[in-house]
Amino acid sequence: PIVLLEGRDPILAPAWSPDGAEVAYVSFETSRPAIYRQNLRTGEREQLTNFKGLNNSPTWSPDGNSMALVLSKDGNPDIYLLNLKSRALTRLTRHFAIDTEPTWMPDGKSLLFTSDRGGRPQIYRYDLRTQKIERVTFEGPYNARARVAQDGRNVALVHQRNGRYHIAVFDLVTDRLTVLTETSLDESPSIAPNGSIVLYATKRGEDSILGAVAAFRSLPGHPT
Repeated sequence: PIVLLEGRDPILAPAWSPDGAEVAYVSFETSRPAIYRQNLRTGEREQLTNFKGLNNSPTWSPDGNSMALVLSKDGNPDIYLLNLKSRALTRLTRHFAIDTEPTWMPDGKSLLFTSDRGGRPQIYRYDLRTQKIERVTFEGPYNARARVAQDGRNVALVHQRNGRYHIAVFDLVTDRLTVLTETSLDESPSIAPNGSIVLYATKRGEDSILGAVAAFRSLPGHPT
């Protein structure tokens, strides 16, 4: 493996730029979390945020011009939008609950994020044009860590059922939720570019496992 950054302090939440030329990540090297971007070819890096409190979950917009972030500098954790050219910072959500885990829709017009504003963690959608927020998931007491397929229709997420955490797929068109896994501590879904496979982390006994499960081929809109 190639070492991009090395240190004794935690380095978290790596995220690719759309063109694959840069990564963003959270580093604790200044004794508190800060968000950086780094050019993979030159190694040049730049600190983007270093606010008091949380600086977390950087995720690039599809056009590479903006980045969604989670900051708590104004109180509770909320979603912010950072223009990478002008450095203008816009607060998107304002709520006493925790808003976190932003992920972009492929068209760049809206974001999905996790919020417990309804009492338990669920997935919400923020429309960048209208600034409207709508709840997306309702089935089950816990839905989080959304990852959107390139089709913009299907979303992989962590879903709680009977006290266990599974990987599921939610169809944004039909509102259908399909549980894909039967293990009980499934985490961190990641969708393959062609939308056919979901990778996820899980536990089997004392062992940590990286699993893969067929995702969308049997769902409406996807060939078998």
